[in-house]
Amino acid sequence: MKQNPETKSVNILREIEDNKIAPVYLLCGTETFLIEGTLKQMLDKLLPPESRDFNLSILDGNMVSVREILSHVDLYPLMSDWRVVVVENFPAFKSQNRTSSPLTIIRNAMQHESENIQRCVLDIAKLLGITSQQIADNHPAYSSAIEEITEKLGGVLSEDVRTFFQRLPNLSSQIETHTDNESEDNNTDLMMDWLQGELPMSSILIFVVKGEVNNQNRFAKAIQEVGKYVSYDVNEKGDSFNKDPLYKKVVEKLATFNKKITPRAFDQLRKRTGGDMQLVSEAINKIIDFVGDKEQIDDLDIRNVVSQTHYDGIFDITDAISRRSTKQAIKSLREVISSGLDPIPITAAIANHLRFCIQVKLIILKKGIKPIGRQMRYPDFTSKIFQPLVEEFGDLLPTSQTSNILKRSPYITYKIFQSINTFTTHELMDALNKVLDVEIQLKTTPFSGEILLEQLVFDICRSSKKKR
Repeated sequence: MKQNPETKSVNILREIEDNKIAPVYLLCGTETFLIEGTLKQMLDKLLPPESRDFNLSILDGNMVSVREILSHVDLYPLMSDWRVVVVENFPAFKSQNRTSSPLTIIRNAMQHESENIQRCVLDIAKLLGITSQQIADNHPAYSSAIEEITEKLGGVLSEDVRTFFQRLPNLSSQIETHTDNESEDNNTDLMMDWLQGELPMSSILIFVVKGEVNNQNRFAKAIQEVGKYVSYDVNEKGDSFNKDPLYKKVVEKLATFNKKITPRAFDQLRKRTGGDMQLVSEAINKIIDFVGDKEQIDDLDIRNVVSQTHYDGIFDITDAISRRSTKQAIKSLREVISSGLDPIPITAAIANHLRFCIQVKLIILKKGIKPIGRQMRYPDFTSKIFQPLVEEFGDLLPTSQTSNILKRSPYITYKIFQSINTFTTHELMDALNKVLDVEIQLKTTPFSGEILLEQLVFDICRSSKKKR
């Protein structure tokens, strides 16, 4: 019988309170909100605040070796009963899901360049199918591999990617010890040996994987034998509101803001978020901002704020672009594409958003409106800024509702006003031209739509920013 995720987390916490502490834990699943909440409570119970800095290590599994992880585990606690090592996204749990596009891997490696040169070089070496030593030597195999990956990416590399490949040999030469990819992967056997050996009495290793883990994964099975393996899935709907765990969580969360929610409104919230607690949490924050002093949240509030799945995903893309958040924009883009939406409607939505930003920019310049930032609440924006603008400019902009920002939801305009100063008018126009170029490529070339859109988002968020 499948356990309720809440029951699982409560059991773990109760066991810790009873001093029944496992040497290793695996917290995984799609319900990231519950994972983060459980981890926080575990750390609060295991480590006193005054000694936490000495006894807690939080490591990125994609950027550290197994030997580094185990070296942290082998340390003795200081002024505490326990030393805790948290490893996020240990790659061996997801080895069967390596589906990232070549461009995504390259972009991620470029982000690691200033933080972890070894990880940067090894990721590219794995992608190209060569060794890091061959990169350091600028070996002909490196040149051939670049030609092959260029062909895969449509025959053309952007300027920043080309210059990255040019400086990679120099980066690789800074690495003291070069290992081939196979030996790097086989280092995970060290972790299996550790799990099957004599585990430490005063250290706790916690793996956190935000996503599904196959229960036949050898590491997951090994952890299940010696520790705790907990998979947090999306909340399943209860037979009634009183038996619905998601309803209880939403009521408790809203109560902290002195708010209540009607049953119909909750049903709408569940439908529009799919029951994903992370999405629910984000939606609640938007709703609180939206309703202002209103105490009871109704069905109409949910419909106004929480969009349907595809639209909500596209809104997240455009909102992240407005804030120049490359990481969040690309993350939301991948989620929307993986949900089955064709790239062309996504491109059209980005273009429309940029047109709205240009309209807002021109209105602000015309009226001399000061930036609102995040200090103005939504109800005040609606009454003091949006409604007067509708009366003055509503008929001067395009007549179509889909092309006139003042005929769309005030909340969309509110979000654009908050971040409008992150782009100049010239940058918005340049970004719109880039979108239109990609739209043509999507319709006339065989290039991967996902790759073209990722490159587009990266260029809009980062490239123009460097020129400011």
